Amino acid sequence: MGRLIVAEYRKLLSTKLWWALLIPAALLSLGFSWGGAALGALGEIQEDAGGFIPLALPAFAQGINFATVFAVILGATAVTGEMRHKTITTSYLTSNSRGAVLAAKLFVYSTVGAVYGVVCMAAATLGATFGGNLPDLTAWFTLAAAGILAMVLWTLLGVGVGALVGNQVGAVVGLIVYVLIVEPVLSAVLRFNDVKAIPPYLVNGSGSGMVNDLALDLFVEGLPGSLARNREAMEEVRGFLNLDGAPPWWGSMLIFVGWAAVLGTAGWAVARRRDIT
Repeated sequence: MGRLIVAEYRKLLSTKLWWALLIPAALLSLGFSWGGAALGALGEIQEDAGGFIPLALPAFAQGINFATVFAVILGATAVTGEMRHKTITTSYLTSNSRGAVLAAKLFVYSTVGAVYGVVCMAAATLGATFGGNLPDLTAWFTLAAAGILAMVLWTLLGVGVGALVGNQVGAVVGLIVYVLIVEPVLSAVLRFNDVKAIPPYLVNGSGSGMVNDLALDLFVEGLPGSLARNREAMEEVRGFLNLDGAPPWWGSMLIFVGWAAVLGTAGWAVARRRDIT
């Protein structure tokens, strides 16, 4: 297994794709956090609120959720990239089993997903610092840990979908279209028809919910007393972020882990039996 893992790292790091996707992910995290921190640092806003407004927290969460798109794209190429370049046959024949190759890919891409999360966290920290409004460090790094976990899970989900579909273009385009278009439209239709209970349990809803809900909780805890006690205003914020009716952040996390496990298991089962000749 050790040699397979080393081989997978060599395959991945010998290409430009991993860092080409990492750069925009980091820039998104930096930009969102910078903008949120700068907005929260405006004197007029702090004066009206009666204190510090940690807007960098929800901004960081939004940045991470957009950045995970690049992680899921990277994961989708784990198996499909080798199928596209006709190297998957050699990988399978030189290993003990197909399962060992797939296990090595899952391990390697989970670590790279963690690297994506750490880099995005560092970029977001710079953004909040540049914006002059870095929140409480305990809250900040708690959210960062959730963001790193979300990045890892999205990467593994991408690996599973790629193994399931088998075609690189189909897997990448399908994931992008689903995450950015299909599910948002479906969720909007369901909410418009007063079916608010379903969207938080969908793939993107649970994946983004685990970070957004935690960010909102930490944001409320960091508000001045009068605002923190204004439940009506907080419910409006939850509605704006499409979190009304959603489970707590840890519930969304468990749901998303389930999605990643189901799609990963399906991809594993299909890839082990797929004809590669």
